[in-house]
Amino acid sequence: MGEVRNAIIVWSADAVISVGGSWGTLSEVTLAMRRGDVPVIALGGWRVVGADGTAVPGIRHVGTPEEAIAEALGS
Repeated sequence: MGEVRNAIIVWSADAVISVGGSWGTLSEVTLAMRRGDVPVIALGGWRVVGADGTAVPGIRHVGTPEEAIAEALGS
């Protein structure tokens, strides 16, 4: 399946929690942000910034797995 796997995962999700980060993780975060209707939570790993160095809005950065779950559930 290759890279299509990332799209299948994102389009099947109610929320996307990225843990750490490599290129595949960044791809999944990008697809989730483009999808636009699911929470995108980052636990460590990638911090996406614009050309001016400010954080791209929409990605919720957390410090613990418990915080990630709470964000995903909207708690």
